[in-house]
Amino acid sequence: MTAPVHPLCGVRLVIEGRRRVRGVPCLIVRLPDGTPGTVAVSATSASGADGEAPAGTLLSIDGVRRLRRMLSVRAAGGDGSGT
Repeated sequence: MTAPVHPLCGVRLVIEGRRRVRGVPCLIVRLPDGTPGTVAVSATSASGADGEAPAGTLLSIDGVRRLRRMLSVRAAGGDGSGT
């Protein structure tokens, strides 16, 4: 949280998803007490110049390769365990 007026300013939160609330881009986060919460993207360091969450890499190249191998094995009828 980076908005100086927000009570959680300075706290790092785990992002679990995205949604819009009345047209405002928001993040679904895990609050310090473990409950889920929704905060405006503009109140976080995830906001871009236009208030939208910037595009980013979700998986590394190695992660994409591992996911592709796993999906190929499952498509071929294997269980993906490698044994």
